[in-house]
Amino acid sequence: MANAVGAFGRQSGLQVTLSSTQAGNIRTNAVIGRFTPSQALSRMLAGTGIHGRVSGNSAILSSDDQTSDLGATDGSTVLETINVGKGPRSAASGAGFQGTPDWVYETPASVSVISRTAIEKKQPRNAYDLFSGVSGVSVAGAAQNPGVAINVRGLQDQTRVTTTIDGARQNFQQAGHGYTSNVYVDPALVRAVEVDKNAGAGVGSGGSHGGVVGFRTLTADDVLLEGRNAGGWIDATKGTNAYEFYGSAALAARTDDGIDIVAALSRKNLDAYEIGKNGTLESNPGGDKPVFTGSDTTSGLIKAGLDLENDQHIEFGFVGYDARFTTSTALATNENTNHVRNLTGTLTYTYKPDDPLFDLKGQLWWNRTENHQWRSARNGSGAFDLDYGLSTYGFNIENTSTFALATGDLSLHYGTELFLDRAETEAAARNPTDATNTWWFTGPNPTGDRWLSSTFATAKYEHQEWLEASIGGRYDYYKITGSSLVNGGSELVIVQEAYCAQYHPLNPTRCIRRIPAVYAQRDIIHNISIDKSAGRFSPEALVALKPQDGIQVFGKYSEGFRPGTLGEMLLGGVHVGGIPISNAPNANLQPETSKTWEVGVNLSGDDLLAAGDSVRFKAAYFDKTIDNYIALGSVTGSPVTGGQIDSFYAYTNLLGESRLRGVEIEGNYDAGPYYFGGTFTYTKGDFSKVYNDNPWDNATSTGNGTVLYVSVAPKYRFTADVGMRFFDDKLNVGARANRVVPSEQLGLFSTVYKAKPFTTFDIYGSWEFNENASLRFAVNNLTDVAYVDPMNSSDFPAPGRTATLSLKVRF
Repeated sequence: MANAVGAFGRQSGLQVTLSSTQAGNIRTNAVIGRFTPSQALSRMLAGTGIHGRVSGNSAILSSDDQTSDLGATDGSTVLETINVGKGPRSAASGAGFQGTPDWVYETPASVSVISRTAIEKKQPRNAYDLFSGVSGVSVAGAAQNPGVAINVRGLQDQTRVTTTIDGARQNFQQAGHGYTSNVYVDPALVRAVEVDKNAGAGVGSGGSHGGVVGFRTLTADDVLLEGRNAGGWIDATKGTNAYEFYGSAALAARTDDGIDIVAALSRKNLDAYEIGKNGTLESNPGGDKPVFTGSDTTSGLIKAGLDLENDQHIEFGFVGYDARFTTSTALATNENTNHVRNLTGTLTYTYKPDDPLFDLKGQLWWNRTENHQWRSARNGSGAFDLDYGLSTYGFNIENTSTFALATGDLSLHYGTELFLDRAETEAAARNPTDATNTWWFTGPNPTGDRWLSSTFATAKYEHQEWLEASIGGRYDYYKITGSSLVNGGSELVIVQEAYCAQYHPLNPTRCIRRIPAVYAQRDIIHNISIDKSAGRFSPEALVALKPQDGIQVFGKYSEGFRPGTLGEMLLGGVHVGGIPISNAPNANLQPETSKTWEVGVNLSGDDLLAAGDSVRFKAAYFDKTIDNYIALGSVTGSPVTGGQIDSFYAYTNLLGESRLRGVEIEGNYDAGPYYFGGTFTYTKGDFSKVYNDNPWDNATSTGNGTVLYVSVAPKYRFTADVGMRFFDDKLNVGARANRVVPSEQLGLFSTVYKAKPFTTFDIYGSWEFNENASLRFAVNNLTDVAYVDPMNSSDFPAPGRTATLSLKVRF
């Protein structure tokens, strides 16, 4: 028990004072997985005769009979009541940089976590701000759109990076001027974000090779005060620089028979912000106040869970997001009003008995993302109403079985996932003369179905505490069906037949005045159907060694497979208003494949420089090569057999290998009264700059087309965080420094982005009056720097100095 309690204290951030005499010979249960402190303590002590209860910032361990005698007549050991309070902080306590839990620094993989504490400390304007300072991660997010496109190790868009909300994928893509992915999630409802930067065989990695980003929303444990069965919170934020209002409210309850429920609601209103005043921006036609950078967002969730007999649990969850915002060019010559809804439903079943053969989880889920867009009149055409939508239906099941061998432990992790993307677009013209031109808009989110299944298995062997080795892989299979409308040129058609308007009065067969036929140009529209499928096995292997306590080194090899999406294979339509830019599908598009080598190290230690301090450190180097990288390019030919040869924009495969390499470092030192930490990211992307510009093999290929829209992650990102605590940890103040050095952009990004290196500073703090009330403040971009994030357009520079003040009351 002494060893188990010590491990519990290190991983939960709580300190347990328990002598070996008191512990006696009591043996606790092994606890494997991710749990709240209360859940872990309960599982660890089950059946031991010892009870644990966490209350507020402390916990109480006591025996069945609540006596203080160390001996009992039956020979068993009876413990005195033991008070468990906050002790030396590790990253697990959520107090240091990013609030990263200890399991991250004990996992031989490139994973990062953004905790609820870190989210509240940042006072995010939108989901974009969540990822500042996360090693290996960048975010592309236009200032006018509250959605974000997440870039992991240089890969983003078109499901290269899997994004999930409570395990449900959000695969929505809408092509336009720039990135295509938009994840819509409200930080007020998020309790943690987990980023696996080299995800292998497991749920979430099927059909992608850029990692998995999982948003985990609030549970009852996040809302309730420890030791209470009902309660809630009200949290309100007001700020400067158009940070009008951001508030949330949550309620939760649980019963003694294993029922828990939580509901939350959030409301956010932002207006057009001012950019920084210090520094010079290149190519900033938007002026000091970018247009339409505000939004109105409402979101909410409800979850209900039930403990069943025999260690079974079932949970229903629903998360809703509703945002209204306007997009345009920086000069606001045209504007599009957007109404986005993101709806997610999940049904989760877990079975975790005291049996090493079962650690089972199954899930049914559904996600619907849609954008109702109104596009103002432009380029000689009238206004249009558009409905872009994509629904994803999914199922996954996984289990871990553990076997005790003579020389160590063998565990098998296996399962499968299956999902269907179903996309559709509807368009209606406000001007009747444009009624036949609604097909212009079908391409950004083409109609079709995309099935993908992924079956995986991994065997892991652990010898004592110094060796871990695993081998496994996944088999992915996909099928895409759908259709796309493509411009096939134009032809002359007879609008009115020739006829005789006047005959000779004495000779009716003789025409005196003949009206000639009227001809007009008419677009030739081809409806192109695609039905394609394929599969591939992607292996992986890992070795991790612990030469001594607190030091772990690991190496991993993995392969990846990403087939084209509906948006890539079925791209169609034309640019609005007769601009001579036509899009075309590419049925010959080959899936991307990748090979990744990775090495890393985990370091952890306690009581190093002072009693109660902790050090946590994680670093990794990766080298990824990608074959058949898919990019948008200008091509020649015709997607129709025998069709008119023309120029199109289409997704095509880059020739040769593209390569991504990088270094990622994150670490924390926490001594209690003070802490400091930081992250560093170096990313080098070498993308092939040529592709086959004749994908249909019916035109002359030059092989040197100009690549469009390949987003390149910044070359360097560095974040440093330092803070101090006062008055028994009730007052916490800190500061951050952020330094970004961009990479050279490719294609059209290199002409619209004028990003330069920049450095910003933030300060933050919080005052906990008691467990029921706290006040938080933050000043982001303290020095009011004018800068452009390298993943965003110089038309919309980042916000200038913004101060926020928040009050949270719990009951």
